[in-house]
Amino acid sequence: MKRRVIQIADKTLVVSLPTGWVQQWGVKKGEEIDVVETGPRLIVSTAEPRDLKKGVVDVSNASERVLRWLLSSLHKKGYDEIEIKTGSQHASVIDQLLKDLFLGFAVVHRTNSSCIIRSLAKELDDQLQVIVRRAFLVTLSLADQSLELIRQKKFSELQNLLELEKQNNQLTNFCERILNKRGLDEPVKTSFLYVIMWNLEKIADDYKYVCESVSASKKFSKQSIEVFAEVNSLFRRYYELFYKFDVIKLSELSDDFKSLKARIEQLIVRNDDAVVLSHLLHIVLKTADFSASTFALND
Repeated sequence: MKRRVIQIADKTLVVSLPTGWVQQWGVKKGEEIDVVETGPRLIVSTAEPRDLKKGVVDVSNASERVLRWLLSSLHKKGYDEIEIKTGSQHASVIDQLLKDLFLGFAVVHRTNSSCIIRSLAKELDDQLQVIVRRAFLVTLSLADQSLELIRQKKFSELQNLLELEKQNNQLTNFCERILNKRGLDEPVKTSFLYVIMWNLEKIADDYKYVCESVSASKKFSKQSIEVFAEVNSLFRRYYELFYKFDVIKLSELSDDFKSLKARIEQLIVRNDDAVVLSHLLHIVLKTADFSASTFALND
């Protein structure tokens, strides 16, 4: 939107605040708001959200999978209170989502035909970067522990690691929620961090699928284990690059990504571990997708 600059007295320039924004966030005469300079841009914000962002969704005829998609999208979009119109058949799914995915949410009202969930925790906007790092570390732990259990042929214990994938879901969903609600101090970088969080959640999914597949088959070749170790190494190096950016190292990782991708593709064609190798390939591809966003965040 365009706003006209008004001059008061000899030096003071004033721009009016949009009426809709003022009403939405409850800004009153005389109170302070935050103004942050970012080059040619000024970011105007309130200290914290004033009103709950409320939504209503009817999932009475939705499948369990669709219910999960709908509620997850509303959570990520920043809704603080969601009224869910549904029957008792979805109650257990909603409770499970609150436990595994929605940090700080709880059921505040429930009837036979509806349920209201609400965020009861203050958003940890100032903890975003801490939670981003925690999401990386949880995923790295899932990668390293799964490889170690496979090396030791403790296949039955792989299922125990799936809790780490759930933690990844919690953390990455929370990060996406904060990025949608508040964004970064440099707005242009918000979408790049969102892409990284999105891919990080998908990478954890593939590690989960690896655990499930190997746990079921109870076998994994020595050659595939070597590839698994290289995949984990590539992922860890991207993590280190995210926090200590270096263009030369990014170029080296790009070369290693290409060779590892080609190697896995060749193995898939003639290997009994094809299903697991395909998930490892997905991890390599999604890890490589960090590159452009990581560069943009450090530009």
